[in-house]
Amino acid sequence: MKIEVIFKMSRQFKWWTAKIKHNKLLIMGVIATPILLSMMWGCNDRLKLDDDHLSHNQEPTPQRGDSSISDLGIIAMGAIGLFILLNLRFTSKVTKKANLNYADLKDHNLSKADLSGADLNYANLSGANLTSANLRYANLRGADLSGADLSETNFTYANLSGASLRYANLSRANLTSANLSGADLNCALLRGANFSDANLSGALLFFLNSRDVHNLEPLQLLAKPSPFLCHVALPPYSQPLDLNPNRDCHLIPQLLSDRYHISLTEAQYILNEARRHQWH
Repeated sequence: MKIEVIFKMSRQFKWWTAKIKHNKLLIMGVIATPILLSMMWGCNDRLKLDDDHLSHNQEPTPQRGDSSISDLGIIAMGAIGLFILLNLRFTSKVTKKANLNYADLKDHNLSKADLSGADLNYANLSGANLTSANLRYANLRGADLSGADLSETNFTYANLSGASLRYANLSRANLTSANLSGADLNCALLRGANFSDANLSGALLFFLNSRDVHNLEPLQLLAKPSPFLCHVALPPYSQPLDLNPNRDCHLIPQLLSDRYHISLTEAQYILNEARRHQWH
């Protein structure tokens, strides 16, 4: 519960920081507009006074005068208006958070998409291409990412609690400080993935090769409630702790039956077949 609160506070802080930062530019533009216009009009009035003074003492000479100031004012006003418009558009783009809860994005090509901070609760992203996508601070609670290509995807501080990552390709994905509590990582490809400070409490780690992952600390696998480990090839640095990679295999048939709505007999068969595989 405390971890979810911290994630929520972090997302809100990021959102408000971005909003304040870009609203400052907008406010500066609004304040600068009347000041610049006043300066130009003041300059224009002074030139008129000078012209009136000269008209009493000498013949006026052909000058561009008012038309130049007028043209300059139009250009300046146009530039300032463009400045404000761009800031409004940019601020809106930064602060607006996409709401894609329960969205059906199955098999969609979202490669390199910017979905940072997006709400994707229970969205169907199975089989989707999200390579190199930005999902920082995204809310993916209960989302279906089974079979999705998530290689090099940025999940920093993302909420993936209860998400299905079964058979997903997470090669070189950045899962730093991601919430993976209760997530299903059955048969996921993890080569080069970064698990620094990721929350794996209650996650299903079944039939996984995690030898090449980065920053998967033993404490993450020993924390309570601990993730379910069965037939997992652990990183070399976890071996000195005598961590059993099959410690929860007796629980797997029931877990598979509940998650995939299959019989216990079928679930036991899946477990037996998985354990025949030898990690090389």
